Amino acid sequence: MTVSIKNIYGAKFRELRKQQNITLTKAAKDITSKSTLSLWENGKDNLSFNQVLELLKHIHTQPIEFIENIISSDLLSLSEKIHLAYVASDTVTLHRYVIKKRELSKKHPQNNDIFLEYCFTCMFYQDLSSDNIFTKYDKIRLTNILTNISEWNYKNIFYFGNTLGLLDPENINRLCSSLITYSINEKLYHQRWYDEVLAAILNSISILVRRNYLLAEKLLDRFDQMKVSDGYACEKMHAQLYRAFITYIKTKDNRRIYEIINACKALNLKELEDGFITGFKQIKQIYG
Repeated sequence: MTVSIKNIYGAKFRELRKQQNITLTKAAKDITSKSTLSLWENGKDNLSFNQVLELLKHIHTQPIEFIENIISSDLLSLSEKIHLAYVASDTVTLHRYVIKKRELSKKHPQNNDIFLEYCFTCMFYQDLSSDNIFTKYDKIRLTNILTNISEWNYKNIFYFGNTLGLLDPENINRLCSSLITYSINEKLYHQRWYDEVLAAILNSISILVRRNYLLAEKLLDRFDQMKVSDGYACEKMHAQLYRAFITYIKTKDNRRIYEIINACKALNLKELEDGFITGFKQIKQIYG
């Protein structure tokens, strides 16, 4: 007997397929007919479980992502609270989140998701404070979890992008290179994933500029191989700034940095301008 997937999922599949600009013909190739897939998407037919698993590969989606929410509502809520506290430089609140998540992780030592939430809180707390609460054992465990990623799905990208500051430069470079390769090979240009992909890559480069600018330069070379549309103008400006930082580190020539900052000013991008000025101050503190 063939187990079928209820046709309520057809509409969800259609939404994900269209977000990625994947045609019915391409999605159905070697799995089912274009007409049958169209009927299933519109709730007028059923497909077998195995067929749906194969179809999901064609739209670069993990089964658990398709059936459940991409990331839990609790994690989304935590993410929002942490970012608000971080922007407000509220180390007291961030420290409270760290302690809460650390204790929860100790109660559930085999639960990697809970541990990753703890890592998530640690990265933002340690970025604002001098309290090195993240232990050597924690770093080893985090590195092992991320290193054993067999395929980059949305959840893995989210966790990597929000914990990479806790990793050694070599591991940041290796994992980010893997993400870039996967993104290029799988053509992950649809917005739902691509925002997180670009954020993780640019965060990696930003951190490496401060810790190992030669590795940052290699990642920038890889970034230039990606198809980044004009809709990501701010992301492109970040990449240009990091390239200018490296030039400054090597030659102390700051002209390109000020060209980019002045461009932000001319375009009335005040928040971006302030962030770039702050970033340059940090580079000068590190490299002189």
